[in-house]
Amino acid sequence: MSRPGAILAAILFAVAVASAHEPPKTTTRELVRLQGFRRADGDAPAGRMTLRALGVEQPFAATDRRVFGLVVEGDAAPKPADRYALQGPRALLARFAGAGPGDTVSILGEHHPGSEDLFVLAVDVCPGR
Repeated sequence: MSRPGAILAAILFAVAVASAHEPPKTTTRELVRLQGFRRADGDAPAGRMTLRALGVEQPFAATDRRVFGLVVEGDAAPKPADRYALQGPRALLARFAGAGPGDTVSILGEHHPGSEDLFVLAVDVCPGR
């Protein structure tokens, strides 16, 4: 092989090796599960949050919160947020807004990183005793 051919082959080999690196890990969306009470006082072992529903900010004492990241490549761990704006059908948002301070509320929603919006898929309210 001639010297220019060897140099070209070496450059092509270097480009092929360099392009073989892993693509960056990106979280495209997250499934968020929140459970707790719509109140500012009481125990909140998973943290205190603010949830906005129907234009009104509500305090939320989280007893459990889980975030499941849907990652394109790799396994970057999602970080739970402390503030969400609930979006979705009025009936679901009204169910959350109508919960009493002793009612246990569970919310399942979809969140896109970089946004405050939580698109509500389900709301369950268990009356207090």
